[in-house]
Amino acid sequence: MRAAVQHAPHDVRVEDVPTPTPGHGEVLVRIAYAGVCGTDPEVFEGRFGLMKLPGWPAGPKIEGHEASGVVAAIGPGCVEGYRVGQRVAMNFRSPCGACHQCRNRREHFCEHVTVASGAFAEFALYRESAIHALDDGVSLEIAAMLEPLSVALHTVDLAAIRPGSTVAITGAGPIGLLVLQLAVHSGAATVLVSEPVAAKRELAARLGADVTVDSLTQDLPAAARAATRERGFDVVIDASGSVAAAAASFDLAGPCGTIVWAGVYPDDVAVPVNAFAMYARELTLRSVSLSPYAFRRALALLPKLDLASLVSEVRPLEDLAEVLATHRTRGAIKTLIRPSGGPGEPGGSAR
Repeated sequence: MRAAVQHAPHDVRVEDVPTPTPGHGEVLVRIAYAGVCGTDPEVFEGRFGLMKLPGWPAGPKIEGHEASGVVAAIGPGCVEGYRVGQRVAMNFRSPCGACHQCRNRREHFCEHVTVASGAFAEFALYRESAIHALDDGVSLEIAAMLEPLSVALHTVDLAAIRPGSTVAITGAGPIGLLVLQLAVHSGAATVLVSEPVAAKRELAARLGADVTVDSLTQDLPAAARAATRERGFDVVIDASGSVAAAAASFDLAGPCGTIVWAGVYPDDVAVPVNAFAMYARELTLRSVSLSPYAFRRALALLPKLDLASLVSEVRPLEDLAEVLATHRTRGAIKTLIRPSGGPGEPGGSAR
């Protein structure tokens, strides 16, 4: 099969590699679309913080964890009745269900997690527990948004947005725009989105933002005060990954407000926290890592949200290195990689 293999930082090559064979309880999926996550360029450049931790697999390695496709082969011992040719979307992680973390409702910190083989390839191997069958009305292109939607859903869970809440979101990338839609569906009365890119602000307004702010040229705290009658927001979510935006979130939150950091930040930079402000306003600070127990609900939400507007481009596998290298300048919201075949038709052969 053809796959984009990362050999070293800034070194991704499309090569012929062996097609995985499904073992006990495993499913081989022919990849239709694989989304480029905000962490993928960081891995490409060798600066993603988790790469420094023990257990990160050494290269060469196939990346890609947001994906949809068609079941190509089913290993022995599968119990859910999936069939070859069935359209599916996937979680890239399968918790063991038996370790201390899994037994204490923290499956995203599973001590024996199984990770899929990488979706920037014609085929990828998953545990059966990571496979989610798609309804007929959900396209494979939209289904590739399942994993980031699950992260946005976990973010909203942590934020505890209620009907009538006021919500500020900094960053209108995929997660920020997904959180925006979920906040609106959760009954938020006022949603402000801060984003320096005009096209993203315009999309945020179309998707339900009541106020949009250019964080480079406008006074964000003043806009927040105006939007909340000087009270501050009930919920502030940073989805930008900007350390400055994370620090500014304290200025936007009102009394008893909840701040959720949903971005991926540099591992060598600290964010100053005003301890007196935490005390005086009784603020809550949460952070997001992955999306425990969220995939089934995210699957049900796929046809309920406007996900097509977030897909900026679909590119062939051969373009992946260029997509990763130019992510800062292209301005795409979500890029999907098509490993083989035409749109919606994965094609390709196991060789």
